[in-house]
Amino acid sequence: MPPPTIAEFKSALLTRPVADVLRDYVFSGEPYAFREQPKALQNLRTHVSTALTVNQENIVVVGSAQVGFSLSPDNFPRQFTNGSDIDVVVVDELLFDTVWHALLRWHYPRRLDLPRGDREWAAARRKDLYFGWFVPDKIRFNGLSFPSALKPIRDCSARWFNTFQSLANYPEFSRREVNGRLYRTWEHVHLYHAEGLRQIRELLPPQGGL
Repeated sequence: MPPPTIAEFKSALLTRPVADVLRDYVFSGEPYAFREQPKALQNLRTHVSTALTVNQENIVVVGSAQVGFSLSPDNFPRQFTNGSDIDVVVVDELLFDTVWHALLRWHYPRRLDLPRGDREWAAARRKDLYFGWFVPDKIRFNGLSFPSALKPIRDCSARWFNTFQSLANYPEFSRREVNGRLYRTWEHVHLYHAEGLRQIRELLPPQGGL
């Protein structure tokens, strides 16, 4: 299925269940960003799956790179351009739990007298967990206490960074920033993205006003 036009997407969002829109437009079909580069999606999946040891089927392009316009409620429907990033979802329980378990080992036994920097860092990680995803290469560690407990996260962060940075070696990605977000399960992915679509739908005029 080719990427939808903005009008088609609006109509689908107003007349069909959000789950159907997610299935048919957000998580399937050839990405808009690769419409003139048919091998790009497979190259991306092969590279990321090999580097991170994850299933290729659990790697998808999302957002404006997938449909051709932003699916952020704040930016919908801003067009995908030559300067736009490519956003990638990676779903893997083992990798996610590696980060989660290291967080628990860092925090337990429960420490109630953490320095301010540690408390703020812990609060940011709790927010990540609440929404069901991590961006490993954006996690920072400077100045934290008990750094040895965080080594698995540091290793994951470095591996994640190297994986996505090295996509620049492919001509189709050399001029774009490719960002990855790690989810634990597809249910986490669907819940997060479905909420974004519901927010967009609330902003749209009734079907007759399209």
